[in-house]
Amino acid sequence: MADPVASDITIAVTSCGRPDLLAATLASFRLYHSGGQLIVSEDSGDPGMRDWLKAHCPEARIIFDPLRSGMMASIDRLYSAVETPFIFHLEDDWLFEGPVDFAAAKAALTADPTISSVCVRRFDELKSRHRARTSRLAHEGAELRVFAADAHPQWYGYTSNPGTLRRAFWERYRPVARVRHDDLSELAKRDGYRVAYAVPGVARHIGAGRHVADPFQPRTGKLGWLKRAGRGLRLRVLGS
Repeated sequence: MADPVASDITIAVTSCGRPDLLAATLASFRLYHSGGQLIVSEDSGDPGMRDWLKAHCPEARIIFDPLRSGMMASIDRLYSAVETPFIFHLEDDWLFEGPVDFAAAKAALTADPTISSVCVRRFDELKSRHRARTSRLAHEGAELRVFAADAHPQWYGYTSNPGTLRRAFWERYRPVARVRHDDLSELAKRDGYRVAYAVPGVARHIGAGRHVADPFQPRTGKLGWLKRAGRGLRLRVLGS
């Protein structure tokens, strides 16, 4: 029997024109969880996708704009609509293999203000050399792993992979559209935040080869000193 989602958590989904993946994501989540407030921010700009959402997700509040704005701006719109203290962030390309331990996630977030989110991505999907740079935490009988600050220059301070976070974390940095995803993670790490991963995790990524390019975020190619200077400027602006 599916567990009901607590009233203090909003399921917040970013979507961008991939109805087959979104359908698989929500169907697998609903195998293990019922109810809960559901908000979907659709950033494809395709009215057909908006209509698909209305037909297939009648319980959801749909946020739609006819013009694309990119993932981080979509997150800003999405979280602005949330009224609960906790958010379960979900993208449109994940397959759930078990229930999310929301009690353990909320316990960890409440007990440790340095945790930005409790991610439920399968831990074995992360790079092994990064997993080796983790330490163990336990909350409500669940095992969590957190990464050392030097496990990666930018990652593991924040993630948009599926997980539970405080709305207050977003409020501290909003609007997050001012920076790239990885820049926000780096800034959060500088401020002492870290992502906790549930072990073994319950969600697998199913969007490989189906990436949607974000036209409003700088590319991550070989930009040399210009890339580094631009990243540093964005972080200083967001942190000010």
